[in-house]
Amino acid sequence: WSFCVEYLDGAAPGAMPVGGRVPKVDYKEMLKPEEFEVFSRLREWRKTVAEKEGVPVYVVLSNEQLAQMVRKRVTTKSGLKEIEGVGEARVEKYGEALLERLVFNPVPA
Repeated sequence: WSFCVEYLDGAAPGAMPVGGRVPKVDYKEMLKPEEFEVFSRLREWRKTVAEKEGVPVYVVLSNEQLAQMVRKRVTTKSGLKEIEGVGEARVEKYGEALLERLVFNPVPA
């Protein structure tokens, strides 16, 4: 048996960080205040759904998926499908509820 290993400086895209843990992301710093408000609303909804289904919250949707929906200002089911990891089944199951909550309040002038 033989194999070849190639060493690259820096992390490869999609590579797991050392220790297998993904670094924490502060979405409050990453998102604009009006975006973070919508993100928080989505997280509250996700928690309720996860409790009803008896699953961890990340099984419903990850924080990153929710943040992408907010950043892209998704307004349609086809827009939801553009989020990585959100396929037809999740759109059918959660699409209407997500779109109801993906509403941005106008920014005061």
